[in-house]
Amino acid sequence: MDKSIFNYILNGVIIIFLIFVVYLGFSLINNSIRSEKEIDIISDTSKNLTSQPNLSIQLDVQNGTDENGIAGLFTEFLRKNGIDVVESGNFRANDQEKTIVIDRSGDGRKAKKVANILGINSKNIIQQINNSLYLDVTVVIGKDFKELKPFIEQRN
Repeated sequence: MDKSIFNYILNGVIIIFLIFVVYLGFSLINNSIRSEKEIDIISDTSKNLTSQPNLSIQLDVQNGTDENGIAGLFTEFLRKNGIDVVESGNFRANDQEKTIVIDRSGDGRKAKKVANILGINSKNIIQQINNSLYLDVTVVIGKDFKELKPFIEQRN
């Protein structure tokens, strides 16, 4: 009788061990299938984020005139056109004759795009790379602001 009890105990241990192995195998297969689906979801999200090219231009608007509210007018106009204006304020001087676009990142295409949106001649684009500002472009508004698109559209 001792052998039969011992055999029943061993058979029970083997059955429990087999159930445990089947459970681990099922978990492994289930987790590998689930992780492949999550990768697809992540890649789809990144495609949606990169389809918004205008939001990648970050700039600040500086008022170089003695007219109040001009930087706010330009900021509102640029935001309506999909540009990310992160800061606006007054330039260090208020006697800027011409409005200029300053390329801060070395990507001239971004500066040209901003100049085109505002109606600024490409001759008024200058390059002063400054990576510590974390900006792509700076717009310094000059006394010629009444000739540019934000002011013209506001009048109409």
